[in-house]
Amino acid sequence: MSQLRSIQALRGLAAVAVMLAHLQGIEARQADNGGILPTQLISGVSGVDLFFVISGFIMVWIAGDTPPGSQQASRFFFARVMRIYPLWWLFASVMAGYFLFAYGLPWDAEMLSSLGVGGIEHLIKSFLLIPHAAFPVLQVGWTLVHEMYFYLFFTGLLLLPVHWRRYACYLWAAIILCAILAQATNTYANSILNLVLFPMTLEFLMGAGVAWLIKAGWTRFAWTALGIGLVWLSTATVLIDVRSTDLILPVRRSFGFGIAFALIVYAAVALEQRTSKGAAVPEFFVKMGDWSYSLYLCHILVLSFVGRLYFYVFDAEGVLDNVIFVAIAPLAAIAVAAITYYLFEKPVVSLSRGLRDRLF
Repeated sequence: MSQLRSIQALRGLAAVAVMLAHLQGIEARQADNGGILPTQLISGVSGVDLFFVISGFIMVWIAGDTPPGSQQASRFFFARVMRIYPLWWLFASVMAGYFLFAYGLPWDAEMLSSLGVGGIEHLIKSFLLIPHAAFPVLQVGWTLVHEMYFYLFFTGLLLLPVHWRRYACYLWAAIILCAILAQATNTYANSILNLVLFPMTLEFLMGAGVAWLIKAGWTRFAWTALGIGLVWLSTATVLIDVRSTDLILPVRRSFGFGIAFALIVYAAVALEQRTSKGAAVPEFFVKMGDWSYSLYLCHILVLSFVGRLYFYVFDAEGVLDNVIFVAIAPLAAIAVAAITYYLFEKPVVSLSRGLRDRLF
């Protein structure tokens, strides 16, 4: 199946949005004058919600009609494991190496002590993306815990007859909605149960639903969906405080950002299917989509390193110094992401495809 240029562009946009959200926080912490970037940029973490919707969409788009069987399911899950884990291990190792160099232990000992989590347990569960009380050693990895859970469940769907898969997703969504109504969910998936009932899983299912709609030929309402989606997104951005620790935050994100991005993804793909709009997507934005996973994992490391070096070496205090930092730091992160993609991520994916063909 040919690449959807609109989806790649949206993936790149999601990674950049998350990067800008963290750039605002890093600049505010490291600059002596408190930073110049507006605090509203923190809403860029909604790029995670867009990633979840896109993941659900892509899985159905590429594998939703796969004939049922254990071999096909095994091929799918192996491909997902090799897509997620090697790059995650690379950057999680860099983060652990930083902790070891800076503090003498490859983890945040103070944070783990407050949570009652052992360091070795933390590293093992971080690298395997198993939920536990602490965020993974590289904090953005919390989203990968949800990605792998969705991939595991979707692997199970591939054992079912094709026409049953949508009904299994309806049941999955109904269970989560019941958990929300019963107030049995949590703000963070710190256990298997909280992972299973986590409200933001609905965003994966929204994306899956969009893919099934378009596969069924429902592409006529692209512009309407785009308009509603953009208005919905604007409203959600104003109303949802993503810094809140309220237990209902994941619910708000799902019904705010999740629905908005599902409408936008539907509009983008429907337009690409019905017209030649996909060809109009600039190649750079498609490339940003290719680099998006690397950018998502490396950006905090790169931004923090550049910030520490820049504000230390140049003793930056004026507004112009901040402008220079917020210009060069994202470019550095994008450059590292591109290099990582071509030198590590892409070769690993190519090798894994050959290995998958030999194994299955």
